[in-house]
Amino acid sequence: MNDRAVDIAIIGAGTAGMAAYRKARERTDRLALIEGGEYGTTCARVGCMPSKLLIAAAETAHHVGRASVFGIAVDDGGWRVDGPAVMERVRRERDRFVAGVLKGVDSIPEDQRI
Repeated sequence: MNDRAVDIAIIGAGTAGMAAYRKARERTDRLALIEGGEYGTTCARVGCMPSKLLIAAAETAHHVGRASVFGIAVDDGGWRVDGPAVMERVRRERDRFVAGVLKGVDSIPEDQRI
């Protein structure tokens, strides 16, 4: 373990941690951003963001299933949920968001990342 003297230590490189880091950089260069896992925020990788995208897909399927109530015919064969396509969208959106976070992490000097 290396000892390091810093003015500010930020724990967690999620969205809030990255915002705190940017604000702290306005005051000092003697800081450390501490992350115990992968960069890219737990929320975006496996938490709220994928969950919300899946919920949005489910809500859309629900609305399509009730389209006839509003006089809208989907088609004669009905409709179906393409699970692999739903998951592809979830992964694509997750990866796009995480890539932006990782770009921000890459801009942080390596000696300020723990």
